[in-house]
Amino acid sequence: MRWPDLKYLRPLGRGAVWVLGLLSATMLINVLAIRLLGDVQGWSNWLRDYAVGLLLWRLSLYAALICSWRWMRARLLQREPEAAARLCRAECAGIAALVLLEISNAFWGPEAI
Repeated sequence: MRWPDLKYLRPLGRGAVWVLGLLSATMLINVLAIRLLGDVQGWSNWLRDYAVGLLLWRLSLYAALICSWRWMRARLLQREPEAAARLCRAECAGIAALVLLEISNAFWGPEAI
């Protein structure tokens, strides 16, 4: 009996580890913030009070991401010119995800808690 090809499990495992790590970090930050500020209402008030600063922080991260992506995209297209269609799909998906995230933050931000 021959074992199935397991070469696709490694990237899935890495992705799962990243997702679990990000979820754990998010939960830890929220728990620590709630403990420092006393209760969930204090955390909600803090998020609402600093919403503009957090928006500026996210926008600066998006700007750094765009600059890094342009550099990486140029290098990838030099190495693999046929990857342009795949990159376009990935870019559209990434932009859509960020736009949806910001729309959800605008409509259901800290006030929803």
